[in-house]
Amino acid sequence: MTRAELLAVISAATASPVARPAPAPKPPLAAIVTLQRDANALLAPFTVAIGLNNTTKKNIVIEFPTADLFRIDVLNDDTPIWSSLTGHKPIPVNRMITVPPGVTKLASMTVDGTTDDHHAFSPGKYIVRVAMLGTSFGSIVDKEIDFAPPTPIEDVLRGRPGTVFTIWGEQVQENGSAALRDASGVIRISRGLGIRPSGIFVVRGFLDALADSRIFDVGRFAPILMPTATPTP
Repeated sequence: MTRAELLAVISAATASPVARPAPAPKPPLAAIVTLQRDANALLAPFTVAIGLNNTTKKNIVIEFPTADLFRIDVLNDDTPIWSSLTGHKPIPVNRMITVPPGVTKLASMTVDGTTDDHHAFSPGKYIVRVAMLGTSFGSIVDKEIDFAPPTPIEDVLRGRPGTVFTIWGEQVQENGSAALRDASGVIRISRGLGIRPSGIFVVRGFLDALADSRIFDVGRFAPILMPTATPTP
């Protein structure tokens, strides 16, 4: 190695490291969204909780053009199927709120698992989108939520009385009583699913025992939205 080559190696080894760009500073105000639920079954409600995180050491005042601070939408393939603003006309009253340092709970709203046109969600993944509507603070937060397929009726019939289930199927008559039928079996239900029901319904309730037979005590029900499978034979 020549003297010039040696000096080049030493110079490269002792050179100052390449400066890295500094990390982007945290935004002074951010929306925090959490989804709270007891079950991932169809027709099981869930709650959307919204908070604001002030990362500074001073109060931040944000302004809203109406009385509505936020909007919540449930999206299926980028198409809104439920919205907190459906049927609601915003009140055009200018509103200002003060957010102190730290996390402030803003609001919570429960979604009952049905669409704006009163259909039950079908199994699969959805996006819950929360948009803050402030003129001085706009933020959009997406959260994924999934719903499991209903329990097959044959499994429900083997279940323990008092257990909560979600099932789906078509209403039929069984020995003169209303019943629900899917591809796996038929179970008697405690009441009919409306006047002249047709098509596939999602039903949430619990299994009850009547002598030696089983009956499904209907709590909530709704026609299915775009079923991913056909549960009837």
